Amino acid sequence: MLERGHIEFIQSQLLPWRRIGHGLARPDAEYKMLSRDPADGACSILVRYPVGWSRFGPEHILADEEFYILEGSLEMDGHVYPADSYAFLPAGWTRHAMRSPRGCVLIAFYDREPVLVPHAGDGTAEQSPRAIPHLDLRAMPWDMTLNDPNLRHLGIGRKNLRTDAQTGERSFLSLILPQAVPPGGQGPQEVHPVVEECYMLAGDITGPHGTMYPGGYFWRPAGIPHGPFGARWGSVSLIRFVGGRHVNVWTDAQAPFSFDAPYDPVLPEELRPFAAHGWVPPAAY
Repeated sequence: MLERGHIEFIQSQLLPWRRIGHGLARPDAEYKMLSRDPADGACSILVRYPVGWSRFGPEHILADEEFYILEGSLEMDGHVYPADSYAFLPAGWTRHAMRSPRGCVLIAFYDREPVLVPHAGDGTAEQSPRAIPHLDLRAMPWDMTLNDPNLRHLGIGRKNLRTDAQTGERSFLSLILPQAVPPGGQGPQEVHPVVEECYMLAGDITGPHGTMYPGGYFWRPAGIPHGPFGARWGSVSLIRFVGGRHVNVWTDAQAPFSFDAPYDPVLPEELRPFAAHGWVPPAAY
């Protein structure tokens, strides 16, 4: 899952919706491919279900599935996942019936090709200590405890979704406060020994590659310096650290910050045509 190219960043609004074919996870819906590992098929996708969508099993997916409901709701075996729900379902988790009476959009992450198998799993996935059947993010408090003084200007809050006890991989919501600016208009850059992946849910955040808005996505391989960052109106993002434990390593040199940084993405060849002109949200006035 670690052989994807550097994507920093693309607005998902620029990507086309495609039909999910038979044999893959959740057929008969639409998806946007955010990133994919050509070696093992691990991928991050947006999925959109039309109003009244349904599918019946039993069936299971040959991949760990992690998802967050962005809009609408999804029902799985009688359990309803409304907007702002999160789950981590290990490979082999059986689905007997799935429905979306009101339609649904979610973001999903798979640790290998999400091949759908048309029969029940062996039941071990449902008993796994790794499983997180459902988190209601609206009911979780923000942890506002600062964990790094170099990020103090962002006023970061977190809602932890998942931390793998063995690998240290982590998923969480990250909150940045409005009017967050690096002191003196500059700051050190940070480096992680693992992949960082991000999908913007709300607000804005500005860095060297421009300003990300809701729907913005990046996949940043290990060892790439990044930052400093600021936010005019604050932001909420879904962040994952993939391939190991998250550690911040800081450069000694200071890098400049500006809210006027132009959109200057780093993208693999297959994504460049979609980002030729960039994207900004519609005016609110």
